[in-house]
Amino acid sequence: MKDDIFELAKLIQAQAKTGLHFVDSDYEKERYMQIMDATVNIISTLSSHNPEIISMAFHSETLYVTPKVDLRSVVFNDQGKFLMVKEKVDGKWTLPGGFCDVGFTPGEVAVKETWEEAGIDVKPVKLLGVLDKAKHDHPKTLYYLYTIFMLCEKIGGVEKPGSETLDVGYFGLDELPELSIPRVTKKQLEMMHEFYVDINHEPYFD
Repeated sequence: MKDDIFELAKLIQAQAKTGLHFVDSDYEKERYMQIMDATVNIISTLSSHNPEIISMAFHSETLYVTPKVDLRSVVFNDQGKFLMVKEKVDGKWTLPGGFCDVGFTPGEVAVKETWEEAGIDVKPVKLLGVLDKAKHDHPKTLYYLYTIFMLCEKIGGVEKPGSETLDVGYFGLDELPELSIPRVTKKQLEMMHEFYVDINHEPYFD
């Protein structure tokens, strides 16, 4: 129930902000602002986040509210093990990746993030999935997020950590390190491993 209320509050916040973008009346603007302030208080009550931080995060976006996009590169070695990086932020492991940058295509983001975090050059090969993080076992976040999973092939370089990572390695499903759950889950890795077994597997969505 708590998680349902948390997600509903985020939805109301997004709808109010979108409404605020389209109205001209000062009266209507004031009402939308009151709704947004109320959802900030609800989210703060249900989480450990300070109301001021929540408000700053929500008000940093002034246009029509849409999901943010995270991208993860899926790189297999010859044994079908995943290329993974150890994040500095929490000391846990995930697939190379991060938020998509404006001006970069998803394929370009995969190349850039894998190079920056794991030290190797890759070539994007196939879109494996677009998953709504709210529908998977990730911790709740202030933002609504989609994750793109992109199959990539190593074409050069040597595996080494970057400025945001502590270590790099290859891991099979039966030997996974402690995962950075905000970024990737074991179930998602199992889903992505299906493409090592069968490259023609249909991409996942939702």
